[in-house]
Amino acid sequence: MDHVLMIIEKAPYGWEDAFSGFYVAIACLNREVDADVLLTGDGVYAALKGQKPEETIKYPSVEDLTYLIFPEGSLFVHKKSMEDRGLSDNDLVEAAQSVDDEELYEIIKSRTDGTAFLKI
Repeated sequence: MDHVLMIIEKAPYGWEDAFSGFYVAIACLNREVDADVLLTGDGVYAALKGQKPEETIKYPSVEDLTYLIFPEGSLFVHKKSMEDRGLSDNDLVEAAQSVDDEELYEIIKSRTDGTAFLKI
């Protein structure tokens, strides 16, 4: 395995999936395994800037984890999923890169050999 692509499609709070996905990506990067995170569906909420869950629901911020994978890893956010939820690039953390369907296809296609795809 040369690369890990974490696909997160659930909202970051109320589920452990986003936290787990980011922690796996960070652990891979710490072990010098290339890792990227792709947010689709409600997972796009993990890339919102200005999260303050510790003030409201007393939960750590997923936003902080997005910066721990950058610049070694990439944070891709599915543009259609964002648009379906009324979000734009301006709503995202600095490290996030929005990708349309074609770019998403190219990312997945370019990583087919030696890549572990983990969807949570």
